[in-house]
Amino acid sequence: MEQEILSAGIDLGTTTSQVIFSRISLENISYTAIPEVRIKNKEIIYKSRIYFTPLTDSNQIDIGALQSILQEEYELAGIKRQDISTGAVIITGETSRKDNAQQALQGLSNEAGDFVVAEAGPDLEAVLAGFGSGAAAASRVWEGNVINFDIGGGTTNAAVFCNEELKDSFALDIGGRLVRLDEQGKILYISDRIKPLIKSLSLPLAEGQPATMEGLKQLTDALARVLLHICHGMELGEAEGTLFINHGIENRKYSRVMFSGGVAECIYSDAAAAEDMGKFADGDISSVGRFGDMGPLLGASIREAFAEDEDILVLEPREKIRATVIGAGSYSLSLSGSTVIMDDGCVPLKNIPVLRLDHPDRVQELSEEYRRKRRLYPDTQQVAISFAGSRAPEYVAVRALAQSLAEVTRNEGDILLVIVEHDFAKALGMLLRQFASQRHIICLDRIHAVEGDYVDVGKTVSGIVPVAVKTLIFKS
Repeated sequence: MEQEILSAGIDLGTTTSQVIFSRISLENISYTAIPEVRIKNKEIIYKSRIYFTPLTDSNQIDIGALQSILQEEYELAGIKRQDISTGAVIITGETSRKDNAQQALQGLSNEAGDFVVAEAGPDLEAVLAGFGSGAAAASRVWEGNVINFDIGGGTTNAAVFCNEELKDSFALDIGGRLVRLDEQGKILYISDRIKPLIKSLSLPLAEGQPATMEGLKQLTDALARVLLHICHGMELGEAEGTLFINHGIENRKYSRVMFSGGVAECIYSDAAAAEDMGKFADGDISSVGRFGDMGPLLGASIREAFAEDEDILVLEPREKIRATVIGAGSYSLSLSGSTVIMDDGCVPLKNIPVLRLDHPDRVQELSEEYRRKRRLYPDTQQVAISFAGSRAPEYVAVRALAQSLAEVTRNEGDILLVIVEHDFAKALGMLLRQFASQRHIICLDRIHAVEGDYVDVGKTVSGIVPVAVKTLIFKS
């Protein structure tokens, strides 16, 4: 039996904000009394225009203006709020660091419904954009790694996928609005984060001074070369290395690359780029400053740098500027097995992001995989560790897994939440109680949850634990 629901996705970014509405077809594929609902089809039915993220004079998020935008978009789409069954509010980039970011998130979520609410740091934003752009799906088709660069106003967030598995993520201070211009081409602002690079290149760029065409192009060419050098696994110079946010990257080579984000519109849009570069050649600064920043010029520099490189294949994204706009797809209710370890004093838990371990049987590599994925979320964020596991694991293997999980999560919160697909949660949970005796252990089985999902965990009912798995529909 099929059911249709409407979903909303709201993205608050460093520079822009936007809303999308989607229609989702669900079907119950269970042959028992316990429902098993899956997404059969998903379709974006409305995309808002792109708004500049509204800020107040005190450089905080203008919550009232955001609520007005949301109300206007509901009206333009011909959709009533009570028609929306589910959705997501995602806040990214510099906007997530505003003092009233949490207040804005909760305000929009309460106004729009029972939404998944996520504060996406640079690594998580990279992963969401990689799913939305289609890079994760493309990595299933192409042999080897696919890297997606999501280039916005303030940052470039990169995610590496292989066979749809996340292999790495990182972020750089590369973006279209790191230099802002007025209509006459005078420089209004230069981010402190790129001043070391400007100094190392001896570029004649300074706040309050007219921008030189040559200086801006040299800067955007240098930023494009950083991305190119990363793809070739080359070591970066000292000034280039300062562009990494929080952590660097392993020196690997990537022969297939995809771009998303606002600047990607300029990378793939040849007609607009040709017009802009024609004006640029004639000395017309308006071709660079029509958005009040260097975004179009950065896009042109990246396109030129990668077009000249025969060793790298540039893939076409499914979405560019809208890659990070996601919606929560289905609240599929699952029931855990009866042999679980549960602590009802810790529930209900809502909107817990899933951290999926792809190879839990390799306990030597588990710590590295966990730490790489854990950095997607703030240190204080409760996560649910999910994996399939063996159908009939030996005691020695379960013990080694429990010991590794306890050790790698040792400095985290009071609750250790583990979700296993196969039926050995009781054994694993009892061992976790032994190795992590100071923590509350919840270990559930017969639940399928993957990276990008969120889970709600309810109180035990007749020995069974209800779990709602919320799937982000545009991750695939």
